[in-house]
Amino acid sequence: MDIPTLETKNFTPWQSPSPFGYKLAGYKRQACSNEKRIHLLHGTGFSALTLAEMARNLPPSWNVYMTDLPGHGRSEQPSHRMPDWQEMASAIYAVIAEQMRIKDNGPIIGIGHSLGGVLTLMAAAQHPEYFKRVILLDPPIFNRPVLTIQKVLRKTQLWHHSPIVKSVMNRRSHWQNIEQMKTYLAEKALYRHWQPEVLEDFCHSATTATENGIKLACNPHWEGAIFGSYPRGLWQKIKKVGVKVDIVTASKSYSFIKPSVDKAVRLNSAINVHSFGHRHCFPMEQPQKTAEFIQQSLKLG
Repeated sequence: MDIPTLETKNFTPWQSPSPFGYKLAGYKRQACSNEKRIHLLHGTGFSALTLAEMARNLPPSWNVYMTDLPGHGRSEQPSHRMPDWQEMASAIYAVIAEQMRIKDNGPIIGIGHSLGGVLTLMAAAQHPEYFKRVILLDPPIFNRPVLTIQKVLRKTQLWHHSPIVKSVMNRRSHWQNIEQMKTYLAEKALYRHWQPEVLEDFCHSATTATENGIKLACNPHWEGAIFGSYPRGLWQKIKKVGVKVDIVTASKSYSFIKPSVDKAVRLNSAINVHSFGHRHCFPMEQPQKTAEFIQQSLKLG
């Protein structure tokens, strides 16, 4: 049996209880106290260290924290059946506020990919004192028709009949070893263009050992439930957020993202939009160039 092992490469693991009763985990790289302080948050079904290769390409003097979403990586899954996006955002950033000592050291730069981007946006609207800047990498900002559909499906308990939910819940989640998992995923469209180092980090950090091999740390039913849920009050938070928000959209990503982002820009002058990368997973496909883009964005203020 191949038990997952992981070289975190200068990132130290941490774990902390959240205000909602489950433990959150992540990794940190503490460097120069007077340098930038960054928090990275990954997307649905991934893990904190899926963004590690991108983080390694950020200046070594920067202080970097990464968190596993609830039910992902080493973070515990909440006991309730349906995910609550606002609760997840509140849990993560309450823990990060303590981990990064925001009250003592001042606000941080929040960077999130996909779901991690939406949760970071929600947290910034709720707790502007935590953030000096926010960068969202291809966040799935649902338009109002999509939100309405999600609400109806959830209220009628038909959410699990959605094609994408069924696909996620039925995904393969067990392998004999890491090499078998990497070979399997490398043939899938979502992972096909990922850098080898990123796929390696993901396979090790997003799995746990079993008697017969390895399995995904994120239960496919929990991941499917995330796809079957929605962020309550999203557009109110988009209007409310006051810290500077840079949203980065990919040219060949999901069709609903760009129109929703353009609408957010029209509603709130604190939000700006930029184009970078081709597919939704560009931070994993182009980790070095994404890190360079982030540095350039922060230099431009």
